Amino acid sequence: MEKTLGELAEYVGGRVKGNKDIKIRGIKTMDEAGEGYITFLANEKYEKKMNNTAASAIIVSPKFQDVDKPLLISDNPYLAFAKLVDLMMNPEIEYPKTIHETAVISPTARLGEEVSMFPHVCVGERTRLGNRVVLMPKVYLGDDCEVGDDTIIHPNVVIYANTKIGRNVTIHANSVVGSGGFGYAPDGRDYFNIPQVGRTVIEDDVVIGDNTTIQRGALDATKIGKGTKVGSQCQIAHNVEIGENTLLIGQIGIAGTAKIGSNCVLAGGVGVVGHVTVGDRVTVGARSGVTNDLPSDGTYLGYPAVSIKKMRRSQIAAQRLPELIEALRSLKRRMSDLEERLGWKKSDS
Repeated sequence: MEKTLGELAEYVGGRVKGNKDIKIRGIKTMDEAGEGYITFLANEKYEKKMNNTAASAIIVSPKFQDVDKPLLISDNPYLAFAKLVDLMMNPEIEYPKTIHETAVISPTARLGEEVSMFPHVCVGERTRLGNRVVLMPKVYLGDDCEVGDDTIIHPNVVIYANTKIGRNVTIHANSVVGSGGFGYAPDGRDYFNIPQVGRTVIEDDVVIGDNTTIQRGALDATKIGKGTKVGSQCQIAHNVEIGENTLLIGQIGIAGTAKIGSNCVLAGGVGVVGHVTVGDRVTVGARSGVTNDLPSDGTYLGYPAVSIKKMRRSQIAAQRLPELIEALRSLKRRMSDLEERLGWKKSDS
């Protein structure tokens, strides 16, 4: 695909500085881009590379529009970059609207129109599939499941019984949805398994990364809100509720009955203990541990996670700790010298 710089700017809602008729045929990084390619600056640490790139144009924010190159200026250059990659380098995949002969489908299952089923798919009793659903090789769908229109489930995904999945959902390879939660009651000698008889509800437009596990509720439902994106290798336990448009980045663990609000960002490796509530529009930094409720509209770091303002004060104090220890030692030596000059005994001090 080839577009002019002006056409690309119109597509992403930006504006051009320089020659809008330059032909662009693709997108590459600043180091790799050459003539005919557009590149982007989304992180200020790479600002110095702008003058050295051989790219024909650069996507930038308004603060970098003084660069002596053709520019596509956008208030959100990273979003503009993503849209152009989708437009120029991500052709829509056409899945075969067929059911492979090795697929095993219950006679009580109900299938929508133009469903694609790859080899060795298994669909359980009374399960319902919407239109244009894609089930890739070795997907297992248990009994009484529901999958909405245009949902794509990648290879080796296991969906346990009584799971509801909305429209336009993507579940990546090897993930497990609706397995039993980790619940045991001590009986004095051993542990009695608490049956997990709730369900799992995945709302519309959710993306679930590969090797992620989402467990069904003990009695009520585990819920993932509309538009939420879950990264790879995450663990979401029973009865967790996650709001809409929240980002859960990789290797996150959320314990049972925790509630995460809408429009939150939990960075890589965050752990959330059970039965806590995280408000809306909260950001939690990487490797932090959430052990208490967090109110809406804040950024939190550390273990236990505290406000970024408090964490910064703690970090500054920690950096000064060697200096403070040396000052304390110096003060102790001066006090000892003073005691000797005054003839004080240690027992009197």
